[in-house]
Amino acid sequence: MQDSNIDTTDALAESAGWFRLLFESSTDAMTLLDPETMMLVDANDAFILASGIPREDFGKRSLLEIAPEFQADGRTSAEVAEEVVSMAFAHGSHRSEWLTRRADGTEEFIDVVTTPLPYQGRTLIFNTARNIDASKKIQAELRLSESRWRRVFEQLPMSMQIFAPDGTTRQINQAYENLFSLNMEDLRHFNILRDSQLAEAGLADNIRGAFEGEISVVPPIPFELKTSPDHEARGLRWVGSTMFPVFDPEGSIIEVVCVHEDHTARKLAQEEVQKLNQTLEQRIAERTTELRLSEERFKQLFEFSPLGMAQVDPQADFHQANPAFCELVGYSIDELRTMSYWDLTPEDFHDDQRTSIERLDRTGRFGPFDKEYLHKDGRRIPVRLNGVQVVSSTGEIQIWGIAEDISQRQAAERAIRESEEKFKALFEFSPLGMARVSWEGHLLQVNESFARMIGYKPEEVTEMTYWDITPRKYEEQEKLILELVQRDGRFGPFEKEYIHRDGHLVPIVINGMMIRGMNGEDELWGIVEDITPRRHAEQAIRESEKKFRTLFESSSQGVMLHDENHFFSEVNPAAARLLGRRPDELIGMHPSELAPLYQTNGELSETVARREIGKCLETGLAQFEWTHNHKKGHEMRLEVTLNSIPHGEKNVMQAIITDISERKRAELELKRSLERERELNQLKSNFVSMVSHEFRTPLGIIQSSAEILDDYLEQLEAAERTEQLQSIIKNSRRMAGLMEDVLLLGRLDSGRMEFAPRPLDLAALCRRLVDEVLSSTDGRCPIGFSTSGLPDELMADERLLRHMLINLLNNAVKYSPDVQPVAFRAAVRNGTLEFLISDHGIGIPEEDLPGLFEAFRRGSNVGQTPGTGLGLVIVKQSVGLHGGEISVDSRPGAGSAFTITIPLSPDPS
Repeated sequence: MQDSNIDTTDALAESAGWFRLLFESSTDAMTLLDPETMMLVDANDAFILASGIPREDFGKRSLLEIAPEFQADGRTSAEVAEEVVSMAFAHGSHRSEWLTRRADGTEEFIDVVTTPLPYQGRTLIFNTARNIDASKKIQAELRLSESRWRRVFEQLPMSMQIFAPDGTTRQINQAYENLFSLNMEDLRHFNILRDSQLAEAGLADNIRGAFEGEISVVPPIPFELKTSPDHEARGLRWVGSTMFPVFDPEGSIIEVVCVHEDHTARKLAQEEVQKLNQTLEQRIAERTTELRLSEERFKQLFEFSPLGMAQVDPQADFHQANPAFCELVGYSIDELRTMSYWDLTPEDFHDDQRTSIERLDRTGRFGPFDKEYLHKDGRRIPVRLNGVQVVSSTGEIQIWGIAEDISQRQAAERAIRESEEKFKALFEFSPLGMARVSWEGHLLQVNESFARMIGYKPEEVTEMTYWDITPRKYEEQEKLILELVQRDGRFGPFEKEYIHRDGHLVPIVINGMMIRGMNGEDELWGIVEDITPRRHAEQAIRESEKKFRTLFESSSQGVMLHDENHFFSEVNPAAARLLGRRPDELIGMHPSELAPLYQTNGELSETVARREIGKCLETGLAQFEWTHNHKKGHEMRLEVTLNSIPHGEKNVMQAIITDISERKRAELELKRSLERERELNQLKSNFVSMVSHEFRTPLGIIQSSAEILDDYLEQLEAAERTEQLQSIIKNSRRMAGLMEDVLLLGRLDSGRMEFAPRPLDLAALCRRLVDEVLSSTDGRCPIGFSTSGLPDELMADERLLRHMLINLLNNAVKYSPDVQPVAFRAAVRNGTLEFLISDHGIGIPEEDLPGLFEAFRRGSNVGQTPGTGLGLVIVKQSVGLHGGEISVDSRPGAGSAFTITIPLSPDPS
């Protein structure tokens, strides 16, 4: 059983480790949330980067502080958050959309998956979020596009008919009804894929091509205005059309758009021309005058036709062109006569043109088809081209073409498609309710948001009337609104209520307008917003204000509010007690008025206050330390947190203050203790390093000499034995001197070295010290000693003087080249004893001078010259015990001069 528990614990630990690894390395924004307080417990780096919130703020901020007051559906963020957490606990996980606010104030939509997660003995909410702000913007653009398309479709003078993929009619515009005298009711059973007239005209393949994904052009045919063979025709018209499919993102056809063009007048004219041509030969002889008149008519038609007309020969060279054609391509008739048809045709149309020429040779006519001409200025002009091949009276083959500029029509078709798509997106995805209502009150069309608002499905709502969802108490108001609409064409905004499916009333705000429907009748379009969340929010604000006031007054935490000019507007009792003043004394004062002139970092208090207040206004949060003058006169250290919070109808700045004076004193003491510990550790390290280095050499020499004497004592000459013994004695003394320095420094540091002045012949002492140094250094450097004004006897501590002078003299000799003199002078000046020891040695680098009298510190230029770094420390402390001072003047390569000054009558205390 114990092994099983261990395995379980290990598994849990491993699971927690994998979760932490996933949490920290995921590129998705992840947070842990306390469901009871809504406080953010933790977040990964992806969330920190996406939100801009500093990591140190976690544990201080709630989810609602980084969200706007209301979500996109109009409900408060608190209400939505509570619902999401409840759904997650009920179902184990819940997915939702959330409107969040970054630290810089921008708002973004995110897709959030919320999951309850056991964590350290409690249950937290684990959120995984992704940014969907771009898709939301695309939806808004789609809705705008749908609106534009709808207006173009309804108002375009060109007939348009939209088919479902099965061939039935989905929609027609007013121009269609005007052209065909048919409405949607007439077309209820019509299917273009099964239309007998189109099949008999041989155009069934053209139609099927459009429903199979191609753009299809249907040439003009005589079309009886009826939807089935058994219906009575409402007239005969010649109608051509262009059909193009509309695809969804997966490439499937969602509908086919058909744009009609009425050729009836043109066809009647053509038939009239054909009749004239059929009788022309019979009438030539009898009616020459009439022929000339007809020729004149043709010239008039040719010259003044709004359509471009041109004649080319079989080699495609231009012979004639009317003004409309010249204007279309930008060339004069003389320029065209030097050009070929191919000069005006882009290369990408050459293959299709050759096919049309073959058809011309076979049938004697071509077109209509769409192509482009090259304008003189380089533009490409879209045209619809028809043509015929004729033989003149002289037997000359002529090819006549009629070109219609279709630039505006193509632009209109594109605009219609875009508008239709945008309107559809706007209507379907709008968060606001949208409804189309007949003048009699029938709900003709509603979007999903409108239906959801009153608890129905869209198809259920279209079976209802406006009065089915409107309480009767609004009847008089609605009548006034209808009169307003008739007069101004629009209404709103105004508030009212709808009846929900479950019987409760839904408060709404409605705007609307009157438009002309596709059937020519007036209809009403309404845009509705559910204001239930706003009503709840207003109530919540009132309750929140009451709670805030209670918390503000009774809180033990110091809280202060600033007005728009950054003066204190409200101060709670806890803050007043902390600052040592009454609340009414603080009202109207600026923070810098209660602070010293400068803060602890050296900045002006007014500058710090202005900067931190500006930071709070910009980011919503500022946290800093502040020095405050207590009313009793002492300074206090405060920790201040500034927040920008809503208060009534405006935002105010809230300051939460905490006295951290004791904490700061403790931190300073800790810092000093750590510094002392660091210095002691460094001294210890330096001491160990010095001892190991300085002891190694003399010990090695002693050991070597002892081994020589032990091995070769009998064979060595007396002088050689004496030399080895002197080496042992010399290095033993060196080690003893080193130990003496260490012990002496220890006594000086611990205060156990007492200052004991006695009557002393200073000149005699100095001469003895000079002799000792000359002896110990084998007279390497001469030492010149001089005195000036010394008394026969004075009070001084001989031990300390010996330490001071011996160390300085030894250093002067040690760091000087051989035979370079050392000067040593003792004098009395102005009641002060002065020693000066100078040399011509290596000197001391300027950068080493500040630390010269610290333990184990040596000049950076001493090279391999032995030394411990203790001598000058001993000198300085010995001088200090005499109540004197020491100074040094040194230049690298020029030598050093040490000056000691001590009182003639030292104070034994």
